[in-house]
Amino acid sequence: MKLAKAFKEIMISISRHTLGEDKTYDILIRRGIKVRHLEKYYFHKYENTKNNNKTTATNTQTLVFMADGKWMHGGLTDRLRGIASTWSFAKKHGLNFKIFHTSPFELDAILKPNQIQWKIQESELDWNNSKPVLLYREDFDNEKALERQLDSCHSQFHVYSCVDSVGAQFPNLFNELFTPSDMLQDALALYAKLEPKTYGAVSFRMQNLLGDFYEGNFDQLDCEYKKQELVASAMKTLDNIASRHPQWNYVLVTADSPALLEEATKHDKVVSVSGKSVHIDFCKSKTEQDYLKAFVEFMLISKAQKAYLYHNKKYNTYLSNFPKYAASLGAVPFEVESN
Repeated sequence: MKLAKAFKEIMISISRHTLGEDKTYDILIRRGIKVRHLEKYYFHKYENTKNNNKTTATNTQTLVFMADGKWMHGGLTDRLRGIASTWSFAKKHGLNFKIFHTSPFELDAILKPNQIQWKIQESELDWNNSKPVLLYREDFDNEKALERQLDSCHSQFHVYSCVDSVGAQFPNLFNELFTPSDMLQDALALYAKLEPKTYGAVSFRMQNLLGDFYEGNFDQLDCEYKKQELVASAMKTLDNIASRHPQWNYVLVTADSPALLEEATKHDKVVSVSGKSVHIDFCKSKTEQDYLKAFVEFMLISKAQKAYLYHNKKYNTYLSNFPKYAASLGAVPFEVESN
């Protein structure tokens, strides 16, 4: 698998030098749409309508961010940054903007529209005059790539994306789009003792290294000793961070591993959000409450005094974007703590 991926990247590099950045990415995007089988939902209709029903007024065209289960959409952070980037593009180009997030749950049950009425019903999706567009690599210019995928023949463009093209503007865009629902507000109220800036946040992202978090095909460590060593290293780092910040009343710990979280909560100052951690792309539940924990953690990190992500070099724990983006929402200093 690693060899195939390396070969693919070599071929992409050669293509960049021979065909140029734009043509290379356009080829990758077309291939990506085929690999994701999106054409079967759109292609024949696109062929039938591409020379008819032309839309000349750009203010009647709509970008719809799609999380409808036709393909994997990424984790929570991937989706939120993809949404923010698509909204930013729509604003710059005078396009309408909507979010169709139904997989695996309705997003507005947890995050409601704020300044922008982005909710769209399935009945409002114009399948007869829409086109799928895809963005999925951050090493290309995604704004230009999106511009090249738009045309005057369609009223809607269904955007499948998890890329970030807005950087430091993410917090502003997030707040324009979202406000917590009553469900999220009630969940956050359970942690009222975590008053803003009186606590720190430390995040651990193990994927399946400890064998207790399902996320696709990630392997667990092959012996109990290695698992124990990783947990011990993580707890030592947690102790070190807490000792460097005696002013913190509490330490919010977020982790995808139940075993690691159980160990962390033995620390006197540690607070964790109740519930089971799940990956939004790999959990089959359609119930919003089963995904609420991650949103609560995201909002709580945004109000911390400082946020850390633990990274174990030996076992190459995942450098998650989750705490970084959550911290950016509240202008919270963020740091990766490696050992």
